[in-house]
Amino acid sequence: MIKKYFYLIIFLFLLDCSLNPNSKFWTKEKKILVDKSSTTVLIKTNKQSLNEFNQNFKISLPKNLRIDTNQKLNNDGFINFDVNLEKMSKYNFKTIKSFSNFEPEILIDRNHIFFFDSIGSIIKFDNNSKIIWKQNHYSKQDKKLQPILFFGKSGEDLFVADSIANYYVINKDTGKLKWKKKHSSSFNSQIKIFKNKALIIDMENQLRCFSLETGDLIWSAKTQQSLLRSQKKQSLILDDDKVYFINSIGDVTAVNISSGKIIWQTPTQSNVSFGNTYFLKSSDIVSDKKSIFVSNNNNQFFSIDLLSGTINWKHDFSSELRPAIISDYIVTISDDVLLIVMNKQTGQIIRINDLLKNVKENRKKNYQPIGFLVGKFYIYVSTNNGRILVVNFKEGKIEKTLKLDNNKLQRPVYFNKSLYIAKDNSIIRLN
Repeated sequence: MIKKYFYLIIFLFLLDCSLNPNSKFWTKEKKILVDKSSTTVLIKTNKQSLNEFNQNFKISLPKNLRIDTNQKLNNDGFINFDVNLEKMSKYNFKTIKSFSNFEPEILIDRNHIFFFDSIGSIIKFDNNSKIIWKQNHYSKQDKKLQPILFFGKSGEDLFVADSIANYYVINKDTGKLKWKKKHSSSFNSQIKIFKNKALIIDMENQLRCFSLETGDLIWSAKTQQSLLRSQKKQSLILDDDKVYFINSIGDVTAVNISSGKIIWQTPTQSNVSFGNTYFLKSSDIVSDKKSIFVSNNNNQFFSIDLLSGTINWKHDFSSELRPAIISDYIVTISDDVLLIVMNKQTGQIIRINDLLKNVKENRKKNYQPIGFLVGKFYIYVSTNNGRILVVNFKEGKIEKTLKLDNNKLQRPVYFNKSLYIAKDNSIIRLN
C-alpha cells in the first residue's frame, strides 16, 4: 500500500513539472500526460444531470464529409481530421497580459504561421516551427502600449490592424512594410479581405472598408455606438458581395461591399443599457450560406436568415463560444458547459450532454470552456485552467483531459496535422 502511494506522489510531481514555463524557443517535443487527477474526478459518479436531453443519442457524420470553402472562411470551426495529441512543444514570448481579453488568433497561411509578441513584432513560422522572419514596425512609444494585432491575408500581402489605431500592409514573404496609416479609433475585430478591400470593425462600432493598395478609406457603415467598450473581439463573415458583422451591443448587420450600404440590421438584444452593454459578449457569427448563427452571454442563441435578417429560430441558453457547423448540425458549448447539438434548419435540439456532470461542484469553475474545435470524431475544448478536454463527438462524453498549462488557453487552431493554441505568453503545438 505504501508503495502505491509512493508511485502516486512521484507521478503527480512529474505532472506538475512536465511543462516548464521557463523553457526556451520551441521546446523539445514531449509526451503529453493525461491529467489523472482530473480524470479521477470526472468518472467518480454516473448520476445523470437534469440538464441533459437525449444524452445517449449517438451522432455519426457522413464518411465523405467535405469542408465548404465558404464555411472555412467564415469561422465554421470544423476539421475533417483528428489529432492524436501525443506530443507537445511550446514557443515562449514576452508576457502579453492583454491576451485574455482580446482573444488573439494564430493566422494560418498555406505552410506558414503568423503571430505577434508583446511589443508588436510579427513573427512568421514555417510548418516545422522554424522562424522565417521577425519584423517590428512600431516606434518606441507604441511598443510600450503593447499593441494587440489582427491579421488579414490577400495574395502576397498581410493586412494588419491593431488596438492602438494603426493599420498597415506588409509583404508576407519578407515582412517589409508597404504602407502604414493611423485611424481615428482603435480596432478590435477579425479582418476579412474581399478582392482589393480590407474589412474591419473599430471601437466606434463602425465597419470600415480600406483599400489594400493605398490604405485609403473607401466607405464606413455606421451602427449604434456605445460609450462602454466591449473587450470581446467582433466577428465578420463574407458571402458573395456582402459582409455580415456583429457589433459590441449585439446588432447583426448586412452590408453591400461595393457600396457600403446597410441592407438589413437585426438586434439580438433588447433594452440595452450601459451596464449590460459592457457585459454583453457575443460569439463569433458563423454561416452555412443560408443562415447566420450567433449566441451571447445573455441567454440567447439565434439563427438569422442570411437574405432578410429575420430570425428563423431562437433558444434560451448562453454561450460566448464560436459555434461549429457540421453537416446538418450546429454545435456549441454553453456557459454552463453543456454540449448542445441542434438541427441547423429547424433549431430542434438533438442532444445535450453535461460535460462536467461528474466533476465536483467546487471544481467546475476551473473547467470553463474558452473555445473548441470539432474534428472528425472528437471535439477539442480549451479551458481557463490550461486543459484540453477531448470529447467523443458521437457520444458526447469526455474521453480524456490533457494538462498543458495552469492558465487560460485560447481556442485551438488546426494546421498541418497539429493543433496550435495561443496563451498569454506562448504558442503551444500538439501533435
